[in-house]
Amino acid sequence: MSARARILALTEDSGRQAQPTLQRILREALKLLVVGVDLNPTRIRIEPLPENDRALHAIHANQWKAHPPTRDTVILLGAIATRLMEPGGFVVFHFDTDRVWSKRESSENRQKFEAIIRNGVRRVLQGEGAPPVNPRTRPSLTATQVEAALNRLLILSPCYSIESWLYQATNELHPLCQGRHASQEHEQLIAEWAIDRTRLDEVHQPKVMMEKCVADHHNETLAQSFPAEDVWLAERSFHESVERLKACTALVEALSHPAS
Repeated sequence: MSARARILALTEDSGRQAQPTLQRILREALKLLVVGVDLNPTRIRIEPLPENDRALHAIHANQWKAHPPTRDTVILLGAIATRLMEPGGFVVFHFDTDRVWSKRESSENRQKFEAIIRNGVRRVLQGEGAPPVNPRTRPSLTATQVEAALNRLLILSPCYSIESWLYQATNELHPLCQGRHASQEHEQLIAEWAIDRTRLDEVHQPKVMMEKCVADHHNETLAQSFPAEDVWLAERSFHESVERLKACTALVEALSHPAS
């Protein structure tokens, strides 16, 4: 059975838990696009870059934000372009907004992604600059084909950070926090976050706020219990990211295709 979609999952986080955390969040997001979607990995493949790929240096060291682009970023642009040119190829790139929801428009990270990554991939697809990973696949695309490919370069961009989404798993967060210290302040915060799912998107540096207990030590565990639908209904940054995915017609069509 050939895959309907091959999604290259990229995250700026470099810890051991980063990739499984991203993949879990992404799967929960995809479930909101198509009711009853079949995410069997033979049909919908979500894949990281190989561990020894130089492009990882650009993502994990935040080199991707440097201007002019580093050599590793140039390699990253080629890897993204290569995946976008494949049949059923998509790229999902996670980076933190580093802004609370109400100040998201001032996010330097979002601006740099568009200016450096999306525009850089556009140049590769147009046949300018560095070639994609496999020179034999160097594109000869029309302007329409270039834009269609770029529409499959998607982002997950939480406000303030990925912990803003993960801490929404309040039933799991509470015992993890209180198991490290009996903090009434944190207990009250977690209770408020559980009642009002919009609040976490307005917390500045939530990981720092919880650094004495949870921080980012349990991200993969929290991702397993991420209440995706509740957080989506709050209509903040997770909702925004899901709606971006939903706007990608090619992705929705790939997810909607019945298993054969």
